[in-house]
Amino acid sequence: MKHLKNILFLYSSFSQKSGRVEYAIYCSGTIFMSWIALDLHRNINLDNEKILNIFYTCLIILMTFVPMQAATTRRLRDLNANPTFVVFNFIPILNIAFTIFLLFAKKKY
Repeated sequence: MKHLKNILFLYSSFSQKSGRVEYAIYCSGTIFMSWIALDLHRNINLDNEKILNIFYTCLIILMTFVPMQAATTRRLRDLNANPTFVVFNFIPILNIAFTIFLLFAKKKY
């Protein structure tokens, strides 16, 4: 219940801490929404009403961008790492390895 409350109310907060479970929920949600955006992008046809798929694709990407960056920053705070490492999310291949690292890294006391 705690994770659900954090997901619903702290989705754009950069100041709290986020555990592995909460970060995994954000990652799976982002992957699912990206899969939907990719499917919409594949069905774009410029000759009819499917042109709106461009708008929906961009909307999905923008809706998942800020919450994922916030969750990454909170996860870095939970690991007592520098939150500026969120920059690794913008490097194409490194972002996958960085996300996997954050999913499995354990908190040091």
